[in-house]
Amino acid sequence: MKHYIEITLLPSVEVGLGFLWQKVYQQIHLALVEIKDENDEVNVGISFPKYGADNFPLGDTVRLFGKTADDLTALRLEEWLKRLSDYVAITAIKEVPQKIETYMCFSRKQVKSNTERLARRQAKRKGISFEEAMLNYENMQGETTKLPFIVLDSLSTGQRLKLFIQNEQKPIHIEGNFNTFGLSKESTIPWF
Repeated sequence: MKHYIEITLLPSVEVGLGFLWQKVYQQIHLALVEIKDENDEVNVGISFPKYGADNFPLGDTVRLFGKTADDLTALRLEEWLKRLSDYVAITAIKEVPQKIETYMCFSRKQVKSNTERLARRQAKRKGISFEEAMLNYENMQGETTKLPFIVLDSLSTGQRLKLFIQNEQKPIHIEGNFNTFGLSKESTIPWF
């Protein structure tokens, strides 16, 4: 990852940071979907440089990293975020600093918290009744997490989802691709 763009969210009294994250990340996701390859992967990864901030767990900044400047240009972020221009500041494409000592891996954590949803899914997959599937989950307590998340609307299913984001520090850079949320379980992002 040699280049990056930084987006700073600019909340106001009327528009809070959580709402802005939802709207901005939805547009970033759509931009990434536009450039995905046949494996539903992209050459652009995302980091949250203020992850773990006291006032808001994801902070107010997102960085998008590309292997080349062309990877970032292909996103057309200004176009995707045009209707939010009063609430975001987007930098030009910059080069990643030369001396990077730490790398971070940002990935999605899927939390199994809704037993009814899990039972509906199992009933559909296994061709059994909902009641039968619920018996498999009757003793299960929903999983909880304190990880930061962004609420997104799925354009394919029409449902709302919580995109829980976890991070893990790595001592070396691990090259690879990212999903259409800009996240990966293995690939790393320069941390500065």
